Amino acid sequence: MLRTLVGASALVMAACATTSVVRPVAPLISSQEITLETMMAMNAMCGAEARFDSVGEADVRMVDGMGTGGFPVDSEEPEAQAWFDYSLALHHAFYHRDTVAAMRKAVAADPECARCAWGLAWVLGPTLNTAPDEEEKAEALAAAERAKTLVSQDDAMAAELIDAIIARYQVSEESTEPAFGRAMLEIAERYPDEPEIAVLAAHALLIPVRADDLSGLEIALETLEDVLRRRPNDTGAIHYYIHGTEFAERPGDALGYARRLGDLAPAASHLVHMPAHTYFRVGDYHDAGEANAGAIDADMKWVTTGGDASAAWPLYYAHNLAFGLAGALMSGDAQLALKYADHATMKWPEGAPMAQRSYPVARTYVALGRHAPDRALAIPESAEADARMSVYRHYARGEALIIKGDLRAAAAEARAISKIRMDGRTTEQTLARAVIDGRIAMAKGRYTKAANLFGEAAELQEAELAESWDPPLWWYPVRRSHAAAKLLAGDYAAAEAEAISALDDWADDPLSMWVAGQAMRRQGKVREGDAMLAKARGLWYGDFDSISAEAI
Repeated sequence: MLRTLVGASALVMAACATTSVVRPVAPLISSQEITLETMMAMNAMCGAEARFDSVGEADVRMVDGMGTGGFPVDSEEPEAQAWFDYSLALHHAFYHRDTVAAMRKAVAADPECARCAWGLAWVLGPTLNTAPDEEEKAEALAAAERAKTLVSQDDAMAAELIDAIIARYQVSEESTEPAFGRAMLEIAERYPDEPEIAVLAAHALLIPVRADDLSGLEIALETLEDVLRRRPNDTGAIHYYIHGTEFAERPGDALGYARRLGDLAPAASHLVHMPAHTYFRVGDYHDAGEANAGAIDADMKWVTTGGDASAAWPLYYAHNLAFGLAGALMSGDAQLALKYADHATMKWPEGAPMAQRSYPVARTYVALGRHAPDRALAIPESAEADARMSVYRHYARGEALIIKGDLRAAAAEARAISKIRMDGRTTEQTLARAVIDGRIAMAKGRYTKAANLFGEAAELQEAELAESWDPPLWWYPVRRSHAAAKLLAGDYAAAEAEAISALDDWADDPLSMWVAGQAMRRQGKVREGDAMLAKARGLWYGDFDSISAEAI
């Protein structure tokens, strides 16, 4: 990871990003320097902000940089081929409504194109993130059946694709998604010179994984690996390979591809974002923060040039923001985390639909509590009651008050967290209360009590939020706080063990590594401890020398 410090004179070039460069009030964990990588990420969000008022009507258009997709269609009309290919590129980039709109243009360009009609049936179907409603399924089946009336007798591949997708949408005991995935794989194996079919087959095989059916996972990965050996810049294959390797718990296998994906498809927001899935799982947290800032910029460029800004789009935008914020927090980059907080309240100000606002904005309160305590204490009560917003508001205020040394007021915030009535998501609420109580105990020097509080919270987090990596529903591994309490209590062996345990789930977390390194040194394992601390220093974007165990 490149890290280049930016001098003060360069800050004036940062456009609106400079508004977020602040100096927090005596934080326990602070950021004193700003890097070129951080500034570029902040400026990407500034570029998005400049387009907030420019979103128009959906009118899908072809733009460069959307990635790869498509295969030859049975049409002499160039427009049919162009829109077919572009639709499949959009499909791989998860622009769901725009994908359908583009494929409709392919069909309109040549109504007699059988492969185009098949394409419409395909893009109306499910993806890893979406499922069609009954109306869409009916339209998809009708498109597939029309394709069957159009297909030429000598187009065997198209005929097989059409038969498979008709079976996908027909109601029968055999019409399951795993069965469709296997049928697509068989077609891909018969036509190895059309790698796009293999990419589509792999996607179909991965969809059942969302329903905990892993039967197609390994063959999907093998299929994608074969495609990538032949076509290493295939953006659809890279996208699905990132998902597949995270499902298979071997995300590092996709790292080389992930590092290229954003440059291969710079206009496709979701593909710019996707490397963050790999980065976060392998411990490249700051890279995840940077990637999602770029995705946010690509998002706004897309919806201001005719992309569909309805339906799933706001959720993807919020997903990008939450993921980027998580990366900034985990890497200790206060300036980037605060920029995400600023961006969230500009994108979803007070009065915006709470269904869209709650998830991304509430999480940004953590950045204020950790890095800008005065701002955290100024967070207003929301005019519209929302339990998540309330939990995170009180949590941020608790963090801020501990920084300011007002432990009595911080304890009142902890009690307020427990009084909030929540319909579900109570694990976040319990963790928020436990972390504030634990930090208060740490500040009072009651390390055994803190260790007990953090230990119970860590067990809860690992039991109930273990599958929430998208990004995690709680912002950091509480086990590292348990380790820090053990360190301060003088139980260095336990501190090392707990910190290493935290690293099992949160690879290369710099603060867990800091605790492990300190504990190793105190046990006389100086060389090991120094190596651990040196690695942690290289990953931390705050002031490494000011890290305090009480705040971990």
